[in-house]
Amino acid sequence: MNGYLVDSNILITSNRRYRQQYFPVVWHFFLQTPHFYMLDRVYNELTSKNDDLKNWTKQNYQNKIIKADDCIAEYTQITQYLLASNLWTAAGYQEWTAKYEKADPWLIACAMKNSYTILTDERSTGPNGNKSDNEPKIPFVANEFNVPTMNFWTFFSRK
Repeated sequence: MNGYLVDSNILITSNRRYRQQYFPVVWHFFLQTPHFYMLDRVYNELTSKNDDLKNWTKQNYQNKIIKADDCIAEYTQITQYLLASNLWTAAGYQEWTAKYEKADPWLIACAMKNSYTILTDERSTGPNGNKSDNEPKIPFVANEFNVPTMNFWTFFSRK
């Protein structure tokens, strides 16, 4: 493992539950973790709203951004899997494939290419028999590509 690639839900949830002024230990933990990276699409999502998280993200991660477009070959493998697996209907897999800026498949692609662990609070659920109209979940698809994932509390307890 070469580092961690954070899903926006980790920081959004942390910002809601552990406000920076009251729980600085959480925010220092993110900053003190070596090899903690942010995908450009996650960065763009987090800096699109005018709040404390936008300011914190810009201040601390502007120079630690991974460019999703450097992982096009891996992204192609993921989208081909979504289509060929027959686990999702078009409505399900198009949640990831119809929007080029959608971070989820790119997180997996970049983690796959760079041997990163994805930090996400999504659950590893997937279709259970019938094709799903639901959006794929990062841990479920990442597992297909041997990309490790970790939730907030597991990550936080490792240090």
